[in-house]
Amino acid sequence: MEDIKKHLLERYEARSDVQGLVLMHNTERFPFHTNEYVYYVLVVSSLDVIVRKVEHLEIENERVFIRTVHESDIENPAASVSRYHLMDWLISGEIIADRQGSLLALKQHILKFPDELRNQRKLKEYCGFLETLFQAKRNLTEGNVLDAYSQILVAIHHWAHIVLIEEGLHPELTVWKQLRKVHPGIYKLYEELIASPETIEQRVELVMLACEFSAMSKMKSCCIYLLDVMQEKQESWSINELQSHPRLKYIVEDITLVVQKLVQGHLLKEVAAFNNDQVDEVIELRYITA
Repeated sequence: MEDIKKHLLERYEARSDVQGLVLMHNTERFPFHTNEYVYYVLVVSSLDVIVRKVEHLEIENERVFIRTVHESDIENPAASVSRYHLMDWLISGEIIADRQGSLLALKQHILKFPDELRNQRKLKEYCGFLETLFQAKRNLTEGNVLDAYSQILVAIHHWAHIVLIEEGLHPELTVWKQLRKVHPGIYKLYEELIASPETIEQRVELVMLACEFSAMSKMKSCCIYLLDVMQEKQESWSINELQSHPRLKYIVEDITLVVQKLVQGHLLKEVAAFNNDQVDEVIELRYITA
């Protein structure tokens, strides 16, 4: 491994744009893509115009997977939430070069898992939870049982992540091993979904009921970050203003479903506003905290 480090440092030493290098040894716990690659390298560049790229190399007779990203991809904790695989690389890897000290600072911040970062993660997972739960319900209604099963399986994974985050833990690839110690009830529900003797449809219906209850009971705690953003001003928000807000745009691609759920849960109010740029009788739906 020391030879690999030396080679990498020499390879990127002359490039002033390279702000840092993270080296990961591919152990059984982190099979990022394939076990054929022994080492994984994250290259962080400051170039304004950079081609984010992946390279497969052989160095010192070892197979090496190299990924180059822009520093903006990981410097913002919110951005790191949306690119969790990069955050995971940073946590599990060894920082072998860090020109400005920013990688170490970010790693320490992530490991501390402060409330703000935890709330960002919960909001992201909750958005995924609602989306996959909604898709499962729709597919089950339309008789697409296997599609509903696939979606509810993803939904319960999001639920598991939320529970682990609430415990102050970073969800790992072995999430069910983690969860079994933290929340055996959800683990048992997962077992029922994948191994119960009942029909697939009955299993999906059972887990869906539990997920729907959890989606309501966890709504406020999972959406506290969004509600906090909306309290920045007393006026109402358009869905586009929320979608493009710098504190939110990295976390969720589409916040519509969450906003609708918050309205149903009486945590947000839906208000109507006339838009002067539109023809008469066309109103814009906006949102404000209840």
